[in-house]
Amino acid sequence: MSKQLTPCESIASFYGESAHASDWFTVTQEMIDQFGESTGDTDWLHTDPERAKKESPFGGTIAFGFWTISMLTFFCRQTFGKDYPDGVLYGLNYGFDRIRMISPVPVGSRIRNQMRLLNVEDRGEGRFLVKTENRVELEGVQKPAMIAEWLCLFVFPDAE
Repeated sequence: MSKQLTPCESIASFYGESAHASDWFTVTQEMIDQFGESTGDTDWLHTDPERAKKESPFGGTIAFGFWTISMLTFFCRQTFGKDYPDGVLYGLNYGFDRIRMISPVPVGSRIRNQMRLLNVEDRGEGRFLVKTENRVELEGVQKPAMIAEWLCLFVFPDAE
């Protein structure tokens, strides 16, 4: 009979001791256009390829910074194959301690995320605040596109 992991052990086991990389993901104009449409943001740097090719210092359209942030959930699920560590009832996006947009993400480029566990804080009543470092990388580019310290609150049943 195996010993049941404590919530902190389950979280540590889920993330492991080193960074985990997602698969590479291609940024398409259609995705960026859909994001702009759903948020009501039609800035030409993101949604007008012809104008961006002529007038943008980036030589074409780039992803919205908030789109890049929004991809963290996808990258986490893709990397770990599930939403939460074993035993978690649900998780809540708790926000960010720090986000830096370092390099623009050109449409057509490939990105991936390197995620590693930074901290787990017991908040009592079966709640654990988890902080991860997320480095969204551009294929072939040394500087990351974004670095974010993401906070998630995991809720366990009957945690003691």
